[in-house]
Amino acid sequence: MTTQRPADQPHWRVYPVGLAGNVVNAAINALAPFLLGIGASFVLLLAVAMVAEEALTYEPAVRGALDQLARAAMAPVLVLALAAGIVTTVLFALREVITSRAIARAAREGAPRTAVPHPSQVDQVAAEPPFGPFLVMAYVVAGVGLLMSVIAAFTVNGSEVYLLWIFLAATGVGGVFLLLAYGGRPAQHRRRLEIAAHWTTPDEGAAWRRAAPASDADDETGLPDDLLRTRRRATWFEYVGIVCFALGFSLMQLWLFVTHPFRTRTDAGPRVEYGESIEVVLLAGVWVFAALMVAAVVLLVVGFFADSAVQQREQEILREALDDPTAPRPPRTLLRKYANHQPVIFVQALALLAALGAVLGWGVYSLGTGGMEDVATLYGDADETFGGFVPQALITLVGSAAVVLVAVVWDVVAARRGYELRSRVVERWPIKPAPRMIGEDGKKRPDPASTGPSLTPKPAKPKPQTTRR
Repeated sequence: MTTQRPADQPHWRVYPVGLAGNVVNAAINALAPFLLGIGASFVLLLAVAMVAEEALTYEPAVRGALDQLARAAMAPVLVLALAAGIVTTVLFALREVITSRAIARAAREGAPRTAVPHPSQVDQVAAEPPFGPFLVMAYVVAGVGLLMSVIAAFTVNGSEVYLLWIFLAATGVGGVFLLLAYGGRPAQHRRRLEIAAHWTTPDEGAAWRRAAPASDADDETGLPDDLLRTRRRATWFEYVGIVCFALGFSLMQLWLFVTHPFRTRTDAGPRVEYGESIEVVLLAGVWVFAALMVAAVVLLVVGFFADSAVQQREQEILREALDDPTAPRPPRTLLRKYANHQPVIFVQALALLAALGAVLGWGVYSLGTGGMEDVATLYGDADETFGGFVPQALITLVGSAAVVLVAVVWDVVAARRGYELRSRVVERWPIKPAPRMIGEDGKKRPDPASTGPSLTPKPAKPKPQTTRR
């Protein structure tokens, strides 16, 4: 079965979003694994802190250095996670705007009514409410900034007044974000109406009817054996990594329950000492916990590179099928996957490693330059221990930033080839997206945007009339 499409038959089309859209998509693709890398850094720092506290009592110098590093590196973990999260929501909003502008421009330039925008792009145009994550982030930043400003106004002294200005600046940034979110909604709605006037609900429905159902029944049918083996290998790395993390985290909780039975949410409480035989077991537990956490992070990174090999083989299969006019329909698992924008997984692995380097480099640099001495007396001699590593830490920081930039540029360059593959797949072998379940009034139901036409806004429900007596 060749499934060639007549030229005038309704079909889905992926419309180009230009350089700006490709840059935004690439930045989102890089920030997602970067955030995952920050989480991996947190896990490794926990392991370092526990080893320093419990397993290196006979090496006070090494113990103190590792303890300082684990504590100091928590600052970049928090700062980078917060900054990356805020930037990600901003990029989500920009993606909605850029996508709607690109499709509205195509409609104004007379794009065929039979070439209906793909549902993945319609999602960006018809999102309700528009800019949802960005709006939530704006409220959080403005609210937290305002609350902290009020607290700081009554608690900071003269030498800490800069904190008040930081919180006021955060409040101002949140306020600007709110203005942008609410101010951009009317334009987004106008573009949606313009697009819906060009591609009407019957046009969308005709394209949806041509697409194959989103059944998972044949997900593995027709896939080459080498791809199946590569997939199983990548899945094995991911599952074992998850198991290592779960076991390590559970072991840590058990260890804390035994050694700190009087701890509270805000205070670890005193460390309970046991007999020599029990302490040997507890010490072994610390090393096992550290080994499991390290193994989890290593397997996570290896899993990314294994997924990269899977992605390359999948694209080879699709390109070979597309180049053959008589080729049968490829497995639906590939068609559904590559009907959506796909990041370069190898690049995402680099972004994850860059996050690990950024956290470590920042922590060592702040310790080596004496930047942490004003924070606590614990870091009084940190510059003597880490001062010799400042150049390496600076190189690691700059290198991590460069790797993230390379990841974005790489993804932008690859976007052109990826767009070509995605467009050919969507037009020749359209497949309906898997329905997304959303909650409303405590009940789960399919998201209309993932099950059928959704460009045309639904009319507002009339308000109930109240009768006067």
